[in-house]
Amino acid sequence: MNRRVIINLVIVTFFFLLINFYLGIHGWIYINTILKHELHTVSKLIYWSIFWLFTFAYILSRVLKKHLPRPIFKFLHHIGAYWLAVIYYLIFILLISDLIGWLLLTFTPLSSEKLIISLGTIVLLSIVFLIVKGRRNALNTQFIHYDIHVEKSNLHSKALSIVLVSDLHLSTLVTNKRLAFLIDEINKLSPDLVLIAGDIIDEDITPFVEENMVETFKKLKPSIGTYAVPGNHDYYGGHLDLLVDHLNDAGIHILLDEKELVENSFYIVGRKDLASKNRLELHDLLKDIDHTKPIILLDHQPYRLDIPTNLGVDLQVSGHTHRGQFKPNHLITRKLYELDWGYLQKNLSHFVVSSGFGTWGPPIRTGNPSEIVTINVTFQESSN
Repeated sequence: MNRRVIINLVIVTFFFLLINFYLGIHGWIYINTILKHELHTVSKLIYWSIFWLFTFAYILSRVLKKHLPRPIFKFLHHIGAYWLAVIYYLIFILLISDLIGWLLLTFTPLSSEKLIISLGTIVLLSIVFLIVKGRRNALNTQFIHYDIHVEKSNLHSKALSIVLVSDLHLSTLVTNKRLAFLIDEINKLSPDLVLIAGDIIDEDITPFVEENMVETFKKLKPSIGTYAVPGNHDYYGGHLDLLVDHLNDAGIHILLDEKELVENSFYIVGRKDLASKNRLELHDLLKDIDHTKPIILLDHQPYRLDIPTNLGVDLQVSGHTHRGQFKPNHLITRKLYELDWGYLQKNLSHFVVSSGFGTWGPPIRTGNPSEIVTINVTFQESSN
């Protein structure tokens, strides 16, 4: 570890501790004010012990996951994940609350005790509302539909029904029960194709194996097939090869800078993620392709959309952005990506980016709901 990394780590740790101490002090003051007396030293020790346990639970679960008994790991991972969302929103809400409190204390006769109790209760209820609403959004999956016309003929059929899902993040938090729900909903749609645009697992493949999720994937029944590409999180845990083996066993074609001519009618091309160290350039991947046939591209990250446009890709599907997952992060993803969610046409190329089915980190969505995307693709009439 070089000196710059150490310095950056120290700085980040310092500010993390400072921010959380700011949050913890506010909680302590609120409790003391409600109880109308200074709590005993033992009570203070209990409060701060619980507070710091919650604060570091997610980090501890990630760092010590190989050494902790599974029940303890799951407990820390769950409370830590939710607490990350609490920290995220508590910072902004408390800053606003402090400013309002200072103004009211300065310009009104209200006592500090009344302000602490009133504003503190509002802050607490706001956090509860956001977490509950975010959890409901994560579970209440919506269907998003797009109709697309491709200016090429498909000799096998005039239309193609596609289901797109991305960012499943299968893990201790997004379980086999959620995957089973997803598979059931997809099968109800009876699609021709299922496309999975990356981040199938959340780094660690252990929950995938322990819950036998491969058997759940085997229940997918599209008429043509299921195709997938890896996302950045599929690389991070170092389990990509094992994941590929499991998905192949489930009948899912996972494409790693590969292309497949389907029914001699259209191509499905799948890219390695940008996290890969040996990802091919797209023009190399598309060499020797018959460009008179429709080309469907799976690429986890919607990066440089001008490249597939210039190379004649007809439809690209992606994920990765989660559309920020938490409000107002969508304002950031909107600036980072030409298309961070939804549909875009550039010349003759069509792009669809999903906000994802699962969640990363906190299992909540305050910015948008979990989604399953359906795409109906129609083709130009054949001249034959």
